[in-house]
Amino acid sequence: MKKLNIVLIVVIVLSLIASGIAFFLRPSDAGDPGVTVVEAPEQTKAQRPSCFPDPEANYIPMPETENLAVGKPIASGEHTDVYVAANVNDGKTDTYWESKGFPAEMTVDLESSRRISTVAVRLNPSAIWEARTQEIAVQISADGTNFTELVPATHYDFNPDTGNRIRIDFDATEARFVRLIFTLNTSSRTGGAQAAEIEIYE
Repeated sequence: MKKLNIVLIVVIVLSLIASGIAFFLRPSDAGDPGVTVVEAPEQTKAQRPSCFPDPEANYIPMPETENLAVGKPIASGEHTDVYVAANVNDGKTDTYWESKGFPAEMTVDLESSRRISTVAVRLNPSAIWEARTQEIAVQISADGTNFTELVPATHYDFNPDTGNRIRIDFDATEARFVRLIFTLNTSSRTGGAQAAEIEIYE
């Protein structure tokens, strides 16, 4: 009798195990009543749902031509902490340059004479980089020694709502060296100029 009970228990346990396996291996519930199947959208990259507006739609646009400043030799005066000149043309807005006081100069060597018509300055677009005004002048040179003023010192407003970027457009001109001179930054968090990227376009 005892052996019969043991056999019966083993049979019941095996039956329960088989039922569990069958449950997990059963076909899709697609045909079950009360179950709604939603197909995944066909896409090759992450896409923003149309109900959520894209903040970049309000960003100040950059020219569609090549940014000539990326990776080019660059020099500035004194900088604060680790915020070195090389940060302004590394292609990233999460690194930046910060000068130690004013006036602050930043010079890009394009390595050959190029025809240019736009200079852009960008800060990190994050809202933590609050709106501010910087005063900037643009100079150009053929030899890196004798510079002429291309755009006089002008106030430019940086605002995270428009991408924390500004662009300075001018008549196309030939230049090898492009120098930006900063003379004001209204941010209360620094006593110098700031730029995450300086870009130069044809």
